[in-house]
Amino acid sequence: MSFHDLHTPLIRARGATANAFNRSVYAGLKSGGRYVVIDHAAAAGSGARDTESLHRIDPTLVVEDVLEAGFVLDAQSNLLANDTDTHAIRVFDPAVKGETDRFAYRFIRP
Repeated sequence: MSFHDLHTPLIRARGATANAFNRSVYAGLKSGGRYVVIDHAAAAGSGARDTESLHRIDPTLVVEDVLEAGFVLDAQSNLLANDTDTHAIRVFDPAVKGETDRFAYRFIRP
């Protein structure tokens, strides 16, 4: 639940990017290796806008980022989804802490 951090100004200022991280994971896996990303969902269409302020990321951006590194989306789960989460408050807010709307994707290296 920290993939979103790869899009924050602090981490990017230190030279890390989602693209570089995903390429590194890809290089470290053999064909058939799996890469799982779980994070707090942001509002659809928000991209990386809420990564620093709310500690959330648009799930669509995550998929785009990881596919760009060469992975294939293998599976996804809504087991951690929470339809009552408005995506409008920080994940640490007591009103939603531990109950955020989260997504889980499994990617595979071809």
